[in-house]
Amino acid sequence: MNLRLDREGVLPGTNLLQTRTLNRRAVFDAVRRSGPITRTELAQSIGLTVQAISNIAAELEEAGLIRQEGRRSGQRGQPAVELSLNPKGGYTIGLSLAHQRITGLLVDLTGSVVASETRPLPERDPATTADALGELALRLLLAGEIERQQVWGVGCSVPGTVENGTFWYDKVQEGDDWTKFPLTARLEDLTGIKTFVENDATVAAIGERLYGIGRSVRSFFYLHFNLGIGGGLVLDGQHYRGAFGGAGEIGHLIVKPGGRLCACGSRGCLEQYVSFYAAAETICGPTRTPDEVSSEELVACMLDDDPRLTVWLREAAHYLRIAIRNIEAMFDPDTVVIGGGLPAEILDRLIDATSPLLPAMIHRHASPHPRLMRAEHSSELPALGAAALPIAIALQPGVSAVNATTSSPAGIDNPALLTLGIDLGRR
Repeated sequence: MNLRLDREGVLPGTNLLQTRTLNRRAVFDAVRRSGPITRTELAQSIGLTVQAISNIAAELEEAGLIRQEGRRSGQRGQPAVELSLNPKGGYTIGLSLAHQRITGLLVDLTGSVVASETRPLPERDPATTADALGELALRLLLAGEIERQQVWGVGCSVPGTVENGTFWYDKVQEGDDWTKFPLTARLEDLTGIKTFVENDATVAAIGERLYGIGRSVRSFFYLHFNLGIGGGLVLDGQHYRGAFGGAGEIGHLIVKPGGRLCACGSRGCLEQYVSFYAAAETICGPTRTPDEVSSEELVACMLDDDPRLTVWLREAAHYLRIAIRNIEAMFDPDTVVIGGGLPAEILDRLIDATSPLLPAMIHRHASPHPRLMRAEHSSELPALGAAALPIAIALQPGVSAVNATTSSPAGIDNPALLTLGIDLGRR
């Protein structure tokens, strides 16, 4: 059965007995989005009776997924009990593969960080990288003192295109040995936990949807900086991957026909002008490559008003304006969000230099949101978004639902997941 979200992003409920499992999921998702929230507010939000909500809330509380937060004061009559997520109801691990480093987060059900670690990644071959990511995930479990069966899943953010768990194209590693590398299967073997691997820009957009601007914005385009620049698209509250997992590859939007040659074979792609690589290229000199320039060196040059970076900033802002104008024309988002691995000092200057934007084609009807916004917690969002992947995938429309009244099916050994009828092995 496919679920459809309403305009407020709420999973709809129903009182039909055979969809009881889906109703549990709908109530859980509403508490996750809006808690603390009362049973009456839940009933109004997802279209179930208050009695049905009470029954489901009791089941979710027994499974450890939600808890009673307190009582709502300031209203007539007896104060209503508020429900919120139980942070200890489940955990996820987020891994992020970025330029010259890997980052890992262990987060609880509310998205709060339980353990974290960042370490350099001098070796780039896929087997070594996968081993380092797997070891990092296991260290996070030890640091957080969390048992493996409490973990809903592992999410991994990578700077490339992933299809069915297989690495196809990598913008950072740039090695043929990465092509068709089964990263998902390798990480599952190393950790023993269900794993999801996704493009870093899409993952950052998912993190922004759950923990950042997406809490108040329904549709946005996320411009994500790594060594290059990518994009993640959230439409009506759901992330969009495209037919082959390549939606949002804004870095290969041609902004200057006949311009600089790009690794993709085209000329004039956006990331040849707007990216960490493009900025580093201006100062690396003839004896180094741009990926040998550190973030610290780039920031120091920017703060010293290095004329080479001043020229880059002016050119980058020009082409970024063009890209934002094209994004708005194609997708009509509430806003464009910019974040990722570009150092904050440079990111802020780039945003300032990009203002004013080119005139908007579409009248925004006095939108409360600016057309370009800085991401919240932008440097952490790839890992946070990766940690959100198992939850985002489990709760998106179309994911298999199994009846929690039956015995535990293959792929489910977590009582909380069983209560929600979620089998992450059946996508």
